[in-house]
Amino acid sequence: MVLKASDEGKMMESNGFHTVGIGSSARKALLSALEDKRLVVGLASAVRSLAANPELYNFCFLAPFDDHGESGSHMQEVLLEAFCLEHDIYIIRVDSADKLSRLVQSPVVASCALVRKLPPKMLRRMSSAFRRSESILIEHCELYWDEPHKPVIKLPEK
Repeated sequence: MVLKASDEGKMMESNGFHTVGIGSSARKALLSALEDKRLVVGLASAVRSLAANPELYNFCFLAPFDDHGESGSHMQEVLLEAFCLEHDIYIIRVDSADKLSRLVQSPVVASCALVRKLPPKMLRRMSSAFRRSESILIEHCELYWDEPHKPVIKLPEK
């Protein structure tokens, strides 16, 4: 199942769940994390960061695995997902590693991006639009928490 990005004003329904711009919300959360330097990009960096301090993160964005015979990377990705679930880190599957890489301004194709939680003092300064985007993502993740296959969010092209 793929949830498409929609304009902020449009409502979508998927399996009875109403969402407003889930792809746009993902984009806003990633861009805000990039601006605040709260982003860890890349599978190896994500694994190292989570091993050190898993409690610091609340979102893990995963793009489709491009398997060119690298079963080790696929295994790392599966273990990363299990680790995130075990530590209550929300997993957000996105439709494209290329789009994810462009959004987070990665010079190489990134199949993974972690978003660090906001410190309480910074949370008070954040705009209501950002808080709304993050709330939408949390609702989405809570809805699909127990699903074995997470829905894929279509990131906006830009």
